Amino acid sequence: MKFNFQQYLTRVIKYLIYLAIVFTLVVAIFSLTSGSGFSFSTLFREGTEIQIIIFLLAMSIIYPFFGYAKKKVYLNKSYQEDKAKIADVFDKSRFSVEFEGTTSTTFRHKSVVVRMFRMFEDRIVLDFSDNPISLEGQRKDVYRIARMIEYAVRDDRNDG
Repeated sequence: MKFNFQQYLTRVIKYLIYLAIVFTLVVAIFSLTSGSGFSFSTLFREGTEIQIIIFLLAMSIIYPFFGYAKKKVYLNKSYQEDKAKIADVFDKSRFSVEFEGTTSTTFRHKSVVVRMFRMFEDRIVLDFSDNPISLEGQRKDVYRIARMIEYAVRDDRNDG
C-alpha cells in the first residue's frame, strides 16, 4: 500500500475539525448544564488551553494511521466466479458501486447521513487484480466486510 500524503493530510484536517466541533459541543453542554454560564476558567484550570490544542492536534494526526486499513481476503475461486457473492455482501452492507475499473471497484455508502458523519471518508476500494483480493478503507468497515466476504465465498457451506 503506497502512502498517499495528500489523502492523509485531508483526513488530518477533517478529524481536527471534527474533534474541535465535538469538543465545542461538550464544553457548551457543560456550560449550559452548570447554570453559571460559559467561563473557560470555570471548566478548565489556567494554562490548559495549549494542552487542549496539542491534544486535539495529536489525535487528528494519529487517528488516520489507525482508523483506515487494508485487508486481504483469500478466495477459493477466481474473483469473476465469486463476483456476485461479493457484490451481494456490499449491497447488504448498504454500499453501492461508485466506480468500476479493470482491476478495482470503488464502493460508497448509500446513506448520505452516514457519509456525512464519516466526513465523506466512506470509500472502500476493492482491488481484485490478484488473489487474494484486497479491501482498503475505514478499518471497521473493511474488517467487517472482509469477514462477510470470507463467509460468503466459503465452499463448505450448504447453499441449498
